[in-house]
Amino acid sequence: MRNTNRQTRDDAVKHLFTSFFLILILVVVGCQKDNALSQSEALLEAGKPQDAVALLEKIVAEDAHNTKARWLLGNAYDRLGRYNDAIFALKTASHQYSGQPEQRIKVRIQLATVYLKLGDRASAFSELRSVVRSTSDAAVLREVASIAGDMYNVVQLTKGNSDNYSPIFSPDSSQLAFSSFRLKNGELYVMDITGRIRQRVTFTTDFNETSPSFLIDPHYIFYSSEPKTTRQAKVLMQSSGSTPISAGFNVTHIYSKVTQQVMPVQFGVRAPRLSPDRQKIIYESNTDGNLELYLIDLSNIDLANIDESKIKSKRITHNDIDDGSPAFFPDGKRIVFSSARKQEKRLGGQRLREGVPPIEQEGVTPTVHQIYTANIDGSSVKHLNPNPYDCYNPVVSADGATIVFVSAREGDMEVYMMDADGTNERQITNGIGVSMQPALSPDGTKLAFVSDRSDTFQIYLMHLDQPITHKELFQRLQD
Repeated sequence: MRNTNRQTRDDAVKHLFTSFFLILILVVVGCQKDNALSQSEALLEAGKPQDAVALLEKIVAEDAHNTKARWLLGNAYDRLGRYNDAIFALKTASHQYSGQPEQRIKVRIQLATVYLKLGDRASAFSELRSVVRSTSDAAVLREVASIAGDMYNVVQLTKGNSDNYSPIFSPDSSQLAFSSFRLKNGELYVMDITGRIRQRVTFTTDFNETSPSFLIDPHYIFYSSEPKTTRQAKVLMQSSGSTPISAGFNVTHIYSKVTQQVMPVQFGVRAPRLSPDRQKIIYESNTDGNLELYLIDLSNIDLANIDESKIKSKRITHNDIDDGSPAFFPDGKRIVFSSARKQEKRLGGQRLREGVPPIEQEGVTPTVHQIYTANIDGSSVKHLNPNPYDCYNPVVSADGATIVFVSAREGDMEVYMMDADGTNERQITNGIGVSMQPALSPDGTKLAFVSDRSDTFQIYLMHLDQPITHKELFQRLQD
C-alpha cells in the first residue's frame, strides 16, 4: 500500500512537470510569434516591406489562423505593389476578424484602398458601404469620406479657363487674397469667401505676383514678384537650390495701388510666410548656394514709406540640403518646413502643373522631402513625420494643434492633416487631379486649397466644421 501511494505521488509529480514544460513550450512559442509580429511591424514602419513579407509569410504558413499576421502581410504586399496578393491576404483577415468589428473595419478600409489602386471602384465602394453600415464612429466616417472624396464639404470659389492659385486668408477670415493668371500674367486679387471678387491689387504686365499675405495693417499686402517667362502659370511645390530664382518681395496698398519694393528680384527670394503678429516674414532663398530659410522683420518699418536699407535679412538654416516651404507656429518661436535632410541630395524638387512626379535628371536619384520643425534661430531641428512619401507646403493651425501639408502618394498629390507632434495623420482631400497650396483660416473653421480637378487650377474652400454626414457619405458611395 505504501509503495502504491509513493507511485501515485511520483506519477502526479511527473504529470505536473510535464504540464509545466508543455505550458512553458507554448509560452515560448507564443512569445516567438509575438516577437516575429513585432519585428515585422517594425520593418514596415522602417520602410522595409520586403523584409516584413519574408517574416510574415513564414508566420502565416505555420499558423493560417494568425489574423494579425494576415493583416500585416496584406499591408506589406500593398506597399510592394503586389495588389492581388494584398487583396487575398486582407480578404482572409477580414473574414477571420468577423467577431471583432473594430479590427474588421480597419482591414476593410485598407482593402478598399487596394481595390482603388487597381481601378476597381465597385469593389472598393462595396467594402466602404459595409463599413458605413456597421458604424456611426465619426472618425471612421471621416476616414471613409476621405477615401471616397473630400473629408469635409468643399465649394469651388474661382472658375474659368485661367489658373488661380496662392490663396491666403485675411486676419478676420472673411476674405482671401490670391493670384490669378486671367490676364495672361499673375496678378493679385482679393475676394470674399463666397468667391466674389472685391478688388484687383496689382497691375503689371511683365511680372507674376504670387504668395500674398496681409500685413499687420491689412490694407497692405506683402507678396513675391518674378519676371514673366511664359504665358502659362507655374505652380511650384518647392524651389530648388540647383535652380536659379529670379524673384523679389514687394508691398502694395490694396486701395491706393502704391507699390514699394522690399527686396529686388535679383535677391532670389520666394515662398514668404508671415508670423502670427504679421510683422515678420520667413522665406526661402538660394542666394548662398543652396536653398535655405531666412527671416526679415518689418516691425519697425513704416509701411507707407519703406526704406529698403533698413530691412536686414537673417539666415536661419545652415546646411548643404535644401530647406524650403517655411511657416510659423502660432507662438512665433518655432517654424515648420520641408527638407530632404539626412537623405540623398536631390536635384529638382519642383513640381509643375503638367505632372506629379519630381523633375529628374540622368544619374540623379530623387529623394524624399519631409516635414521638419525648428526654433526660429534654426536650432532643435526635429523630423516630424518619417515616411516614404514627399511632403510639402506645411502650415500650422492658429491653435498650434494641427499641421496641414501636401503629400505625393500613389501617383497623386493631396492635402493631409496631422497633429502637431507628427501623429494621427489623415488625408482630407481626394479628387481628380492634384490638390496643393493649403491655407488655414485664422478662426480655424476653413481651409483654402488649389486643385486642377476642373482641368485648370482653381481655388476651393473646405469647411472644417462641416464633415460629410452619414447620409451624404452613403449617397456618395452609391454613385
